Formats: sequence, C-alpha cells, structure tokens
Amino acid sequence: MTNSIFTPVLLLLALGLSHNGQRPAVSEDTHYPRLIHADLPRYPPLARTAHVSGKIEIQLRVEKGSLVEARIKSTEIDIADPQKSAAYDLTAKKAAGKYLSDPSLANVKTWRFEPQGQAALTVTFIYQIQGEATPLPENPRVELDLPLLVKITAKPFKPTCSDCGPVANPVGVRSQQTSCVKNSFTRCW
Repeated sequence: MTNSIFTPVLLLLALGLSHNGQRPAVSEDTHYPRLIHADLPRYPPLARTAHVSGKIEIQLRVEKGSLVEARIKSTEIDIADPQKSAAYDLTAKKAAGKYLSDPSLANVKTWRFEPQGQAALTVTFIYQIQGEATPLPENPRVELDLPLLVKITAKPFKPTCSDCGPVANPVGVRSQQTSCVKNSFTRCW
C-alpha cells in the first residue's frame, strides 16, 4: 500500500522538477476562472523590427467574469540585435519595454472569463526572436497556457531593398550608389 502511494508522488515530483520553469508555480488548490474569450496576441511589429525580446508580467484582478484591474508588475527587456546591443543603456531598454508592455496590456483587456467569484493572478507574456532570418516577416509561433502564460516566438527578418535605384547627390548628379534604411518601411535615398 505504501509503495502504491509513494510511486505516484515521486512521479509527480519528477515531472514538476523537469518542467522548463516558465510557468509560475501554482498549488493544486489554486483555482482560476475559466477564460471564455481572448483576442489572439501578436508580436508587436515595432518591437519585432527593433529585435526587442522580453518578459512582461501583468497583475490581473477579475470579478464576476470581467477584468477590473490590470497593471504591469515587471518587465525584462533584451535587445537581440548584436550590432547595437552595446548602444542600449537602461533608459533605452525601459523605453523599448513600452513596445512590449503596452500591447500585452491591451491584449489582456480583451479577455473575458466565466462569471464566477473573484480572482487575482499574474499572467506572463514572453516575447522571443529566434531562428534563421527571413526576408519578409512570417507568422510567429504562439503558445498559450491560459490564463497564466502567453509565449510568442518570431523569426528575425531582414528586409531587402530591391526597389532601390540610383540616388541623386546634393548637387543633382546621379550616383550609382544606393543607400537604404532597413526597417518596417524600407526607404531608399
């Protein structure tokens, strides 16, 4: 009898320890209201173009199925562009955090729960840029473990400047050189 109880406990403990650690620890007694509607979260285009990754934690308070309070609890920002990473100081990272925190907060505000009781919980949004760079943006991978975890992984992209042509220099003489600014709106001059 003791072995029949002891084995499942060890198995559960082993599974808990092997978990990747991204979902917050939750006791078995914790009950969260069931989510019945949520807009699909997206990787914010400006953050993706700027190679901004990070983790946003949002504290929620739900009453009778409605979200009554949502506030940013913490932000961890990483600038994934290796050529510019040294140029980003703490102030720049804080400003870049708005590119992830504002859309995360907007997404949470679309959530609707079953109308039952009250709950307070923290949801974690994880944004990652990983993989081989592509010439055009592709759909990101979205993983949901609701209501506690939203993970969005996008591939980096390098816009091409195929529509660039010769550039006029300040004197008005045409040059064969082309200059491009590669961002979400590729511009050439």
